Amino acid sequence: MKRFSRWIGVIIVLCCALGLSFPAQAENQRPIYLVLKGGIYSPQTTNLNGFNAGFNGEVDFGYSFDKNWAIEAGPGYFETSAGKGAKFGSDTTQTSVHLRVVPLTVAIKGSIPVNKLEFYGIGGIGAYFLETDLGSSEDSHHGHHDSDRESETLFGGFLGLGARFNVTPKIFLGLEGKYLWTTKSTFNNAETDLTGIQATLNIGFRF
Repeated sequence: MKRFSRWIGVIIVLCCALGLSFPAQAENQRPIYLVLKGGIYSPQTTNLNGFNAGFNGEVDFGYSFDKNWAIEAGPGYFETSAGKGAKFGSDTTQTSVHLRVVPLTVAIKGSIPVNKLEFYGIGGIGAYFLETDLGSSEDSHHGHHDSDRESETLFGGFLGLGARFNVTPKIFLGLEGKYLWTTKSTFNNAETDLTGIQATLNIGFRF
């Protein structure tokens, strides 16, 4: 928690420093924008070996302080799962684990515009609301299914790179890759985290 508090402090200081550039906003710039992101989440931690790449989606609201700096914040959703089966006689047992995550994040974005293109780096922190669903089922003459579900909140940060192409002054397309790391989950007495890669295709609208 102390480390997470320091992250918050760093973001607040950066936001205050960047806010000093607000009066210099160009008249023809549209500072407020919305970005819809869709792609994949791929776990990279050894504790999630065997887990599949799953869907990753985000909705971010942004504010450009000037042509080089912006702040983004918003919710998202990503998931991953794994399962294995075993057969004993005529019975088959299937065990599955499904992780569903709803993050709320805030980030600073620094960019370099080149004509209609924009190359940028992004870094931020967030709270990650994790739901873990552990299930087992037995395919036999009687049939049987057990499940264990738990919710908890992890904290983490991310760094990434991306590019945007301004189709019109109001619409842009882009792609983005981020590396995520989080605190650990202790569900079912097994420590794990959500360290992984998030890759998305983006569409944005300026207002």
